[in-house]
Amino acid sequence: MNEEKLINNSELWPFLPALAEIKHRLCGIEVECEPLGLSFDKDIHTEEDMLLTLISQKAFAFDITNENGAIWDVRLEPFTKFKARSTIIKFPFTGYNPNKRQQISNWIIELCNWEGDVFNGITRH
Repeated sequence: MNEEKLINNSELWPFLPALAEIKHRLCGIEVECEPLGLSFDKDIHTEEDMLLTLISQKAFAFDITNENGAIWDVRLEPFTKFKARSTIIKFPFTGYNPNKRQQISNWIIELCNWEGDVFNGITRH
């Protein structure tokens, strides 16, 4: 799935701001742990497909920590900012925690532009 296909599917337009923000927040993570970058494993045709794909990103199945025991939270800061204040980063696999997944799902829904069109600006939260 690429962004051109998303733009061609008007049902998915509300997710474009969320997708842009998630891309920004995950940027650089693939350098530290290659399979954790943003990925789409299948074609997306509906809002449900898109939400499930976004909340199921591999990075969200890890509690990414630094040497101080701080856990990176995608909702609070980009990975690059977390990395900049860390000397050592670890990627312990924890699985998809239901509470964490619900929080990320709520955040993604808040990032969506449900009332505008694709060409309205993106607001970072």
